[in-house]
Amino acid sequence: QNALYQSCHEDENDVQTISHKCQVVGREHYEQMTRSKKYQDRQDLYYLAGTYDPTTGRLVTADGVPVLC
Repeated sequence: QNALYQSCHEDENDVQTISHKCQVVGREHYEQMTRSKKYQDRQDLYYLAGTYDPTTGRLVTADGVPVLC
């Protein structure tokens, strides 16, 4: 939950589809933040889980471990 994967894929989106800003941090930082009462209920906090390459379909965790799908 709240994991995001970065990618070089691009889309064109109408500005009206953007609802709000979010914060993306590393997993360790995310876990520290969510243990704090200040951040526990935030719906706009995510962590970077890894990278997705749309040309190869390859998914790699932030630690560099390939994910087999």
